Amino acid sequence: MRVWTGRTWWAIFENLAYLAFALGVIALLGTAWMASGVTYTGPATMEVPQLLDWPFLNPQQVGPLRIGLSYSAFISLDHPERWQTLLMHLPSVVTALLTTILTFLLWQVARTLRRGDPFVPRNARRIFLMAGCVAGYGLLVEPLRTMVAVIVVGGTPAEGMIDTDWPFAPAPIGFALLLAALGTIFRRGAALREDTEGLV
Repeated sequence: MRVWTGRTWWAIFENLAYLAFALGVIALLGTAWMASGVTYTGPATMEVPQLLDWPFLNPQQVGPLRIGLSYSAFISLDHPERWQTLLMHLPSVVTALLTTILTFLLWQVARTLRRGDPFVPRNARRIFLMAGCVAGYGLLVEPLRTMVAVIVVGGTPAEGMIDTDWPFAPAPIGFALLLAALGTIFRRGAALREDTEGLV
């Protein structure tokens, strides 16, 4: 009968983190390829962060803007130009890039956890970088999506329908603060371990 030790669980966690990193790389490459528009000739679509007026009583098509009933809307261009394809995929490319970096850092932390040596200065730096990636999503991706939507609907009947008052996502920023607190704990743990080793 196999005994599941803590090291076994950390090994499973490390493998899952590595799998997430590999999937992130694939998603990044696929999204960047679609954004380039080299071979992809289909419609370009992008979810709209927020409209000025909600809810709508009936589904509507306003220029390139398709509005649903359940607080949902997206921009769809059947025959986009190359720059429009690149622009509308830009938020997804940035999201995939941040996710790839985040999962890579998580994988690196998981490797040290399996070895039983988590409180090292490198892990503290990695967690702070992870916090930066999460905060970057809340502070960068949603404003970028809003800016792209405003540019794409400019000069169409949907112009002026995008809400630009507060395009930031608060949840990722809050999670980033928690990660920063965890990074502080790891940094403090590494300092305490170095002080203890110096006394031996």
